[in-house]
Amino acid sequence: MANKIALLLLGGIVVTAATAGAAIGVYVGDGGQLLGDGTGGGSAAPTPTVTPATTATPTATSGGNDGGGDGDGAGETGTEEPGSANTTPPPTSTATPAATATRTPEGTPTPGPVRPDSLNETKIQLRVIDEINDRRVDRGLQKLRPHEVLTRMAVNHSQRMSEQGYVSHSAGGFTTEERYRRNDMYDVCTVQDDTNTGLRDGEALETLDKVSAGGTFDNRTNRNEREIAQDAVENWFAHEESRRKLTYENARQLGAGVHVSGSNRAYVTVDLCS
Repeated sequence: MANKIALLLLGGIVVTAATAGAAIGVYVGDGGQLLGDGTGGGSAAPTPTVTPATTATPTATSGGNDGGGDGDGAGETGTEEPGSANTTPPPTSTATPAATATRTPEGTPTPGPVRPDSLNETKIQLRVIDEINDRRVDRGLQKLRPHEVLTRMAVNHSQRMSEQGYVSHSAGGFTTEERYRRNDMYDVCTVQDDTNTGLRDGEALETLDKVSAGGTFDNRTNRNEREIAQDAVENWFAHEESRRKLTYENARQLGAGVHVSGSNRAYVTVDLCS
Protein backbone atom coordinates (compact mmCIF):
# COMPACT_ATOMS: atom_id res chain seq x y z
CA MET A 1 0.00 0.00 0.00
CA ALA A 2 2.80 2.34 0.80
CA ASN A 3 4.38 1.53 -2.53
CA LYS A 4 1.19 2.52 -4.44
CA ILE A 5 1.05 5.84 -2.67
CA ALA A 6 4.70 6.48 -3.53
CA LEU A 7 4.10 5.66 -7.16
CA LEU A 8 1.13 8.07 -7.37
CA LEU A 9 3.14 10.90 -5.82
CA LEU A 10 5.98 10.21 -8.21
CA GLY A 11 3.59 10.32 -11.23
CA GLY A 12 2.13 13.67 -10.09
CA ILE A 13 5.57 15.10 -9.76
CA VAL A 14 6.49 13.97 -13.29
CA VAL A 15 3.31 15.48 -14.80
CA THR A 16 3.85 18.74 -12.99
CA ALA A 17 7.42 18.94 -14.15
CA ALA A 18 6.45 18.26 -17.74
CA THR A 19 3.80 20.96 -17.68
CA ALA A 20 6.18 23.49 -16.20
CA GLY A 21 8.81 22.67 -18.80
CA ALA A 22 6.40 23.21 -21.66
CA ALA A 23 5.38 26.58 -20.27
CA ILE A 24 9.00 27.63 -19.90
CA GLY A 25 9.73 26.58 -23.50
CA VAL A 26 6.91 28.72 -24.91
CA TYR A 27 7.98 31.71 -22.85
CA VAL A 28 11.56 31.48 -24.08
CA GLY A 29 10.65 30.86 -27.77
CA ASP A 30 8.29 33.88 -28.04
CA GLY A 31 10.62 36.46 -26.66
CA GLY A 32 9.79 35.94 -23.01
CA GLN A 33 5.97 36.44 -23.09
CA LEU A 34 3.75 33.60 -22.00
CA LEU A 35 0.49 33.65 -24.02
CA GLY A 36 -2.73 31.90 -23.29
CA ASP A 37 -6.10 31.41 -24.98
CA GLY A 38 -8.01 32.79 -22.08
CA THR A 39 -9.05 29.36 -20.87
CA GLY A 40 -5.99 28.64 -18.83
CA GLY A 41 -5.33 25.46 -20.74
CA GLY A 42 -2.32 25.47 -23.07
CA SER A 43 -0.84 28.30 -25.11
CA ALA A 44 -2.27 30.00 -28.24
CA ALA A 45 -0.39 30.84 -31.42
CA PRO A 46 0.37 34.55 -31.90
CA THR A 47 -2.34 36.46 -33.81
CA PRO A 48 -1.06 37.98 -37.11
CA THR A 49 -1.46 41.75 -37.57
CA VAL A 50 -3.70 42.62 -40.60
CA THR A 51 -2.63 45.72 -42.53
CA PRO A 52 -5.70 47.63 -43.90
CA ALA A 53 -5.91 47.90 -47.71
CA THR A 54 -4.98 51.26 -49.20
CA THR A 55 -8.04 53.32 -50.04
CA ALA A 56 -8.27 54.11 -53.79
CA THR A 57 -7.75 57.80 -54.61
CA PRO A 58 -10.92 59.26 -56.25
CA THR A 59 -10.55 61.43 -59.35
CA ALA A 60 -12.39 64.76 -59.52
CA THR A 61 -13.36 66.18 -62.93
CA SER A 62 -13.58 69.92 -63.55
CA GLY A 63 -15.18 71.83 -66.40
CA GLY A 64 -18.89 71.18 -65.81
CA ASN A 65 -21.00 73.78 -63.96
CA ASP A 66 -23.30 71.05 -62.58
CA GLY A 67 -20.47 68.83 -61.25
CA GLY A 68 -20.72 66.33 -64.12
CA GLY A 69 -18.50 65.86 -67.12
CA ASP A 70 -19.40 67.55 -70.42
CA GLY A 71 -17.83 64.90 -72.63
CA ASP A 72 -15.11 67.22 -73.90
CA GLY A 73 -12.21 65.30 -72.25
CA ALA A 74 -10.58 64.80 -68.85
CA GLY A 75 -10.23 67.69 -66.47
CA GLU A 76 -7.89 68.29 -63.56
CA THR A 77 -7.48 65.57 -60.88
CA GLY A 78 -7.32 65.86 -57.06
CA THR A 79 -6.49 63.44 -54.22
CA GLU A 80 -8.77 62.97 -51.23
CA GLU A 81 -7.41 61.99 -47.83
CA PRO A 82 -8.49 58.44 -46.84
CA GLY A 83 -11.51 58.51 -44.55
CA SER A 84 -12.29 62.17 -45.07
CA ALA A 85 -14.84 63.81 -47.36
CA ASN A 86 -13.64 66.19 -50.04
CA THR A 87 -15.71 69.29 -49.32
CA THR A 88 -13.85 71.57 -51.74
CA PRO A 89 -15.90 71.93 -54.97
CA PRO A 90 -14.04 71.36 -58.23
CA PRO A 91 -12.75 74.57 -59.79
CA THR A 92 -15.15 76.06 -62.30
CA SER A 93 -13.60 76.99 -65.63
CA THR A 94 -14.85 80.37 -66.84
CA ALA A 95 -14.68 80.54 -70.61
CA THR A 96 -13.33 83.81 -71.93
CA PRO A 97 -15.75 85.05 -74.63
CA ALA A 98 -14.18 85.33 -78.02
CA ALA A 99 -13.76 88.83 -79.28
CA THR A 100 -16.61 89.79 -81.57
CA ALA A 101 -15.31 91.05 -84.88
CA THR A 102 -16.89 94.36 -85.83
CA ARG A 103 -17.74 94.41 -89.50
CA THR A 104 -17.00 97.68 -91.19
CA PRO A 105 -20.08 98.69 -93.17
CA GLU A 106 -19.41 98.83 -96.80
CA GLY A 107 -20.10 102.08 -98.55
CA THR A 108 -22.74 102.20 -101.21
CA PRO A 109 -20.96 101.65 -104.50
CA THR A 110 -21.20 104.52 -106.96
CA PRO A 111 -22.79 103.32 -110.19
CA GLY A 112 -20.63 103.68 -113.24
CA PRO A 113 -21.51 105.64 -116.37
CA VAL A 114 -24.36 104.50 -118.58
CA ARG A 115 -23.32 103.43 -122.06
CA PRO A 116 -24.19 106.27 -124.47
CA ASP A 117 -25.52 103.87 -127.09
CA SER A 118 -28.06 102.55 -124.55
CA LEU A 119 -29.88 105.89 -124.54
CA ASN A 120 -32.62 106.45 -127.11
CA GLU A 121 -32.26 109.86 -128.73
CA THR A 122 -35.79 109.85 -130.18
CA LYS A 123 -37.27 109.25 -126.73
CA ILE A 124 -35.27 112.16 -125.38
CA GLN A 125 -36.57 114.41 -128.15
CA LEU A 126 -40.19 113.50 -127.40
CA ARG A 127 -39.64 114.06 -123.70
CA VAL A 128 -38.17 117.49 -124.44
CA ILE A 129 -41.33 118.46 -126.34
CA ASP A 130 -43.54 117.22 -123.50
CA GLU A 131 -41.55 119.13 -120.89
CA ILE A 132 -41.81 122.37 -122.90
CA ASN A 133 -45.53 121.97 -123.55
CA ASP A 134 -46.25 121.22 -119.87
CA ARG A 135 -44.73 124.57 -118.96
CA ARG A 136 -46.55 126.39 -121.73
CA VAL A 137 -49.89 124.96 -120.59
CA ASP A 138 -49.11 126.07 -117.03
CA ARG A 139 -48.80 129.61 -118.44
CA GLY A 140 -52.02 129.43 -120.40
CA LEU A 141 -50.30 128.98 -123.79
CA GLN A 142 -50.97 126.58 -126.65
CA LYS A 143 -48.91 123.42 -127.03
CA LEU A 144 -46.34 123.36 -129.82
CA ARG A 145 -46.78 120.72 -132.54
CA PRO A 146 -43.79 118.70 -133.77
CA HIS A 147 -42.75 119.53 -137.35
CA GLU A 148 -40.87 117.03 -139.49
CA VAL A 149 -38.54 119.44 -141.31
CA LEU A 150 -37.79 121.40 -138.17
CA THR A 151 -37.02 118.13 -136.38
CA ARG A 152 -34.54 117.14 -139.07
CA MET A 153 -32.88 120.56 -138.90
CA ALA A 154 -32.55 120.32 -135.11
CA VAL A 155 -31.12 116.77 -135.22
CA ASN A 156 -28.49 117.78 -137.80
CA HIS A 157 -27.44 120.79 -135.76
CA SER A 158 -27.12 118.73 -132.55
CA GLN A 159 -24.92 116.27 -134.46
CA ARG A 160 -22.64 119.07 -135.68
CA MET A 161 -22.35 120.60 -132.20
CA SER A 162 -21.35 117.19 -130.86
CA GLU A 163 -18.66 116.90 -133.53
CA GLN A 164 -17.17 120.28 -132.66
CA GLY A 165 -17.57 119.61 -128.92
CA TYR A 166 -19.33 122.81 -127.84
CA VAL A 167 -22.69 124.58 -128.06
CA SER A 168 -23.12 127.27 -130.71
CA HIS A 169 -25.74 128.59 -133.15
CA SER A 170 -23.08 128.21 -135.83
CA ALA A 171 -21.93 124.68 -136.52
CA GLY A 172 -20.84 122.75 -139.59
CA GLY A 173 -20.32 126.02 -141.45
CA PHE A 174 -23.94 127.25 -141.16
CA THR A 175 -25.67 129.82 -139.00
CA THR A 176 -29.24 129.46 -137.74
CA GLU A 177 -30.63 131.71 -140.48
CA GLU A 178 -28.75 129.79 -143.18
CA ARG A 179 -30.15 126.48 -141.95
CA TYR A 180 -33.72 127.84 -142.09
CA ARG A 181 -33.14 129.15 -145.57
CA ARG A 182 -31.48 125.97 -146.87
CA ASN A 183 -34.51 123.98 -145.69
CA ASP A 184 -37.01 126.51 -147.12
CA MET A 185 -38.31 127.32 -143.68
CA TYR A 186 -37.12 130.88 -143.26
CA ASP A 187 -40.08 132.69 -144.79
CA VAL A 188 -42.53 130.20 -143.33
CA CYS A 189 -41.27 130.27 -139.78
CA THR A 190 -40.91 133.96 -138.96
CA VAL A 191 -42.85 134.54 -135.75
CA GLN A 192 -44.54 137.80 -134.93
CA ASP A 193 -43.76 139.29 -131.58
CA ASP A 194 -46.45 139.69 -128.98
CA THR A 195 -47.41 143.16 -130.29
CA ASN A 196 -47.70 141.81 -133.86
CA THR A 197 -45.47 144.65 -135.04
CA GLY A 198 -42.24 142.74 -135.48
CA LEU A 199 -40.88 139.41 -136.63
CA ARG A 200 -38.59 137.00 -134.91
CA ASP A 201 -36.18 134.99 -136.99
CA GLY A 202 -32.75 133.44 -136.98
CA GLU A 203 -31.26 132.84 -133.53
CA ALA A 204 -34.40 134.24 -131.92
CA LEU A 205 -36.13 130.98 -132.96
CA GLU A 206 -33.54 128.56 -131.61
CA THR A 207 -32.54 127.27 -128.15
CA LEU A 208 -29.51 125.07 -127.42
CA ASP A 209 -27.96 123.16 -124.54
CA LYS A 210 -25.48 120.43 -123.54
CA VAL A 211 -26.27 118.22 -120.54
CA SER A 212 -25.18 114.98 -118.89
CA ALA A 213 -26.14 111.75 -120.65
CA GLY A 214 -25.12 108.78 -118.54
CA GLY A 215 -22.01 110.40 -117.03
CA THR A 216 -21.36 113.29 -114.66
CA PHE A 217 -21.40 116.76 -116.20
CA ASP A 218 -22.11 120.16 -114.69
CA ASN A 219 -22.76 118.53 -111.28
CA ARG A 220 -25.48 116.32 -112.76
CA THR A 221 -25.61 112.64 -113.71
CA ASN A 222 -28.60 111.94 -115.96
CA ARG A 223 -29.00 108.19 -116.29
CA ASN A 224 -32.08 107.93 -118.52
CA GLU A 225 -34.03 109.74 -121.24
CA ARG A 226 -36.43 111.46 -118.86
CA GLU A 227 -33.65 112.95 -116.72
CA ILE A 228 -31.78 114.20 -119.78
CA ALA A 229 -34.88 115.97 -121.15
CA GLN A 230 -35.79 117.47 -117.78
CA ASP A 231 -32.26 118.76 -117.26
CA ALA A 232 -32.19 120.61 -120.59
CA VAL A 233 -35.68 122.13 -120.29
CA GLU A 234 -35.10 123.18 -116.67
CA ASN A 235 -31.95 124.97 -117.74
CA TRP A 236 -33.83 126.83 -120.47
CA PHE A 237 -36.66 127.93 -118.20
CA ALA A 238 -34.15 129.06 -115.58
CA HIS A 239 -32.69 131.60 -118.06
CA GLU A 240 -34.74 134.57 -119.20
CA GLU A 241 -33.76 134.61 -122.88
CA SER A 242 -34.38 130.91 -123.52
CA ARG A 243 -37.59 130.97 -121.47
CA ARG A 244 -38.89 133.89 -123.52
CA LYS A 245 -38.31 132.03 -126.79
CA LEU A 246 -40.09 128.88 -125.62
CA THR A 247 -43.12 130.86 -124.43
CA TYR A 248 -43.81 132.89 -127.58
CA GLU A 249 -47.56 133.35 -127.83
CA ASN A 250 -47.51 133.20 -131.64
CA ALA A 251 -45.30 130.12 -131.95
CA ARG A 252 -47.18 127.03 -133.13
CA GLN A 253 -44.63 124.41 -134.17
CA LEU A 254 -41.20 123.16 -133.17
CA GLY A 255 -38.56 120.60 -133.96
CA ALA A 256 -36.41 119.00 -131.21
CA GLY A 257 -33.13 117.26 -132.01
CA VAL A 258 -30.78 115.33 -129.67
CA HIS A 259 -27.41 113.72 -130.19
CA VAL A 260 -25.69 111.70 -127.43
CA SER A 261 -21.90 111.75 -127.74
CA GLY A 262 -19.48 108.99 -126.83
CA SER A 263 -18.32 111.14 -123.90
CA ASN A 264 -21.75 110.94 -122.23
CA ARG A 265 -23.01 114.35 -123.28
CA ALA A 266 -26.36 115.15 -124.86
CA TYR A 267 -26.47 118.07 -127.31
CA VAL A 268 -30.02 119.43 -127.59
CA THR A 269 -31.52 121.79 -130.17
CA VAL A 270 -35.06 123.24 -130.44
CA ASP A 271 -36.13 125.19 -133.56
CA LEU A 272 -39.41 127.14 -133.50
CA CYS A 273 -41.91 128.12 -136.15
CA SER A 274 -45.25 129.95 -136.47
